[in-house]
Amino acid sequence: MTPVRHVDYSFFLVFVIVMGLTFALDAQSAALTPSQKALLQNSVVSLNNLDNSKPIIKRIAQKPYVLIGDSTHGTFEFYQQRINLSKRLIQEKNFKLIVLEGDVPNVNLLNQYVHSLTPARAVQALDVINPQGAWLWNNVAMLNFVQWLKNYNDQLPEGEQKVSFYGIDIYSFDRSRRAVIDYLQWFSPQAAQQALQRYQCFNRFDNDLHRYGKAVSQAPWLSCEAEVTAQLQDFSACRFPCPEQYPFLDPEAFFYAEQNARVIKNTEKSFRIQYQTGNDSDSWNLRDRHMMESFLAVSEHLDNPRAIVWAHNSHLGDARATEMVERAQLNLGQLMRQHFKQQVFSIGMLTYGGIVAAADDWDSPAEIKVLLNAHPDSNEALFHSLGIPHFMLYLHQSAELRQLLNQTRLQRHVGVVYRPHDEMASHYTYTHLAAQFDAVIFIDTTTAVTLLKNK
Repeated sequence: MTPVRHVDYSFFLVFVIVMGLTFALDAQSAALTPSQKALLQNSVVSLNNLDNSKPIIKRIAQKPYVLIGDSTHGTFEFYQQRINLSKRLIQEKNFKLIVLEGDVPNVNLLNQYVHSLTPARAVQALDVINPQGAWLWNNVAMLNFVQWLKNYNDQLPEGEQKVSFYGIDIYSFDRSRRAVIDYLQWFSPQAAQQALQRYQCFNRFDNDLHRYGKAVSQAPWLSCEAEVTAQLQDFSACRFPCPEQYPFLDPEAFFYAEQNARVIKNTEKSFRIQYQTGNDSDSWNLRDRHMMESFLAVSEHLDNPRAIVWAHNSHLGDARATEMVERAQLNLGQLMRQHFKQQVFSIGMLTYGGIVAAADDWDSPAEIKVLLNAHPDSNEALFHSLGIPHFMLYLHQSAELRQLLNQTRLQRHVGVVYRPHDEMASHYTYTHLAAQFDAVIFIDTTTAVTLLKNK
């Protein structure tokens, strides 16, 4: 599926300069006074290896929802730190769910593998279908982790809940349609035919969602909203056989189909609203609201287990503490904090420089790219100046520390795409760090993930 357009911040940055908005006017240089530097150096906990998660576990305490972000998707150290922290939360704190910024069908393959429900090997489960950002999961660090998690689940006592993987992203429109129809075809050809007819609403637009959004913005009566909404409601209202009525039906298979119906319904809305309003912020907000809606559905399905969320910093750091608020944007981290209050512990991961796996454009293959040294006025440059290569910093140790770290500074975000020639416009936002996260992990120089070669 063609993705929703990504936001180009270049116009916004000019607007900030002209209008003098809060984040730009208040931006601080990374230069520290001797007393500020001493405060930071005395507050950080040095981590001498990627397996050192004990100080972080101590701060998390008994909070049941842990959000672990990354500032660059294609960084090995972020994967390994997050994996090692997740292992400890699973083993020591009884966490049973890992939710990924990943598509429902792709992550379902991982879930089947770690539950020993498929003959596929780990490398096959990680060989995702969509080419955009395939390396996010199709890498050596993930291979080792899913193999570890399968072995962990296999050794649990009979009857104990296993650890699960679920995806909550929105970029699987075509595969999700097939998943819904294929599920219904097993036991209700009539329901499958009805779903097929509803989804054929998009055929007149050649199943091109950008074409669909443009057409509906001019002719609202062409909308497929009613069809996709009705299909999701059929699942939630049990309008065809469901596990509540027929115990012999597999509740996991039913839920998987329902989640795919949710993807279709919310994807339709995302493209329709984006082209109706002409505002990219609307599509961003709808995507993150979908993530929250999906997370709550997964949590309820599994009887509300302790959960870990893996996603980009831009999704997990509270949007209200970034310049996103000036664009009326929200994100999953904000929604989690609003819903679960003090039960959430959020961690961001930052790096100053190194190399990273990323693409030139959304549909391009991964390349190994040099990550430019962070902007002098960024959080990353601030931490680089401490001379400590790898540390954890709990951001709420004192009012003095919070005040220092809530000064407005730039922060870098690199996702599937990295454009070093256009870094300021494409990859930096202004943030108030101590309000954005509960803690940060800083690794001064990072390396790229090692890609798997499945073919």
